Amino acid sequence: VKLIWKGLGTKRVGLPMMMDDDYFFDEEDALTSIYPDNLDESFDIGGLSRVTKDQFRRGCDPQGIRWDQINITRSTYRNQRLLQYENYENLDDSARPRPHSSLKAEIDSHVTNRGHSFYEFENSEKQARANIVHFQLRNLVWATTSHDVFVTQAEDIQHFSYVTNKLTPILSRFEDSKEKISLDALHMSTMCVQGSICVAGGFFGDLVCVKLPSDIHSDDFTRASSPDTGKVLFSEKITSDENAITNSILLQESKQGALEAVITNNDSQIRILDVDNSFREVNRMHFPWPVNFATLSPDRNLVCVLGDSTECMLMDVTTSRRVAVCDMHLDYSFAAAWHPDGNIFATGNQDKTARIWDRRMMRCLATLGGRLGAIRSLRFTEDGRYMAMAEPADFVHIFDVKSNFENVQEIDIFGEIAGISFSPEDDALFVGISDRMYGTMMQYRRKLNGLYDFDLLP
Repeated sequence: VKLIWKGLGTKRVGLPMMMDDDYFFDEEDALTSIYPDNLDESFDIGGLSRVTKDQFRRGCDPQGIRWDQINITRSTYRNQRLLQYENYENLDDSARPRPHSSLKAEIDSHVTNRGHSFYEFENSEKQARANIVHFQLRNLVWATTSHDVFVTQAEDIQHFSYVTNKLTPILSRFEDSKEKISLDALHMSTMCVQGSICVAGGFFGDLVCVKLPSDIHSDDFTRASSPDTGKVLFSEKITSDENAITNSILLQESKQGALEAVITNNDSQIRILDVDNSFREVNRMHFPWPVNFATLSPDRNLVCVLGDSTECMLMDVTTSRRVAVCDMHLDYSFAAAWHPDGNIFATGNQDKTARIWDRRMMRCLATLGGRLGAIRSLRFTEDGRYMAMAEPADFVHIFDVKSNFENVQEIDIFGEIAGISFSPEDDALFVGISDRMYGTMMQYRRKLNGLYDFDLLP
């Protein structure tokens, strides 16, 4: 089985057992059709390693793409991408409860008003570009402040500060320490960062957790001078199953305030581990299919579970019993998110839709369609005002929840999207793009317009 990606239109496969280097994502040729013919070092370093909002306002492409050096216009290339990009799906119409064409009426019934602007471009930074390992797993970007972001890069997790303009490796700093981590053995597939805790999962059931240096967010942090170098909290295999790829990790607080890691694996299980108590297993649930993503409800009573199935399940955390099943998607799902009020949640699927569900009535409130491919990532802001929806490439959609998901901002970029993350304060959105030439970390700032400011008034 080969997961090596060789450009547009190449057929991709699912999540079977993978050996050696078969699973690596190959980004070398993803956007080669818009690489300049006279490609040399001067093209990449001509002031375009970082694009600022001032440069953007003066007409510079936000990714630093020099359209004047390419024999194609942006609009023409956009149309080509829309026509040629091949969305990967595991199921064909013969294996679905209804044909894919039936989705059009559902999507069209939810009228959206595009062209809104809720988050505006701040800058993009090529130092912090992301690397994708498995094409279906796109939770590889996590923001801890409005100017601190963590991203997978070159078999490590890197911290980038927009204040110091420094890129700092996280896991490799422990390879030569007494608390040694083997990154070669890890084969990182997903990760999560919250506060001072960083957790990474691998292709063969390995799980690594480190406590970040206390001064990593400070302006004068350096790897050499920091008196606090961090600490390895956990480094073990959590499953011996031969098909044990770690599909997702979320760090969430329990009802009692303890930090817990919600982990999904291809061995068809969810594990909830107590990070504060030596990763003691708090709960484990088994499912009839590989689990791709799981997230706890804000009240921590339910867990939303989805995987290699058209079904999405709500499970009682205490009893591990099934509470409800949502079965309106037409393919496998890889993304989910709860609104902070706990009454609605969203699921993202390879059928190119996200569905908004009412937890109380277990009814689908809206079907939101993508433009290019599967919905790989979903995030709500902490205040619940916006929801971001990322496709595998080129498009991130920001929906205004208060408008019943009708008002939408569309971020139009080029390249595979490694992940999206709102900052905890909601004032920034980060979008990681993976590509050899145009890969970058894009930072957007929340607009404080009059309408939103008035909403905050008592």
